Amino acid sequence: MKNTEEIPVKSYSLSELSQLYSLTLSLSAATKQLLRWMLRHPNLIPRLHETGWQKGQRRFSPKQIALLFDCIGPP
Repeated sequence: MKNTEEIPVKSYSLSELSQLYSLTLSLSAATKQLLRWMLRHPNLIPRLHETGWQKGQRRFSPKQIALLFDCIGPP
């Protein structure tokens, strides 16, 4: 978790975002961890669907990133 610099709200791929959240995990493990956090948050998935996100999507828009940061916190 980076606490010395702010992470910009911009478009990220799933792999880029997962590595920001879990620097010490492998790409595969970091991606699985991020997806678990997303699924466990009660309002995140419905809110992402409202922005056009679909299961299996590999890239998040800036608006979707802002929702992720709001729900699970910034990396």
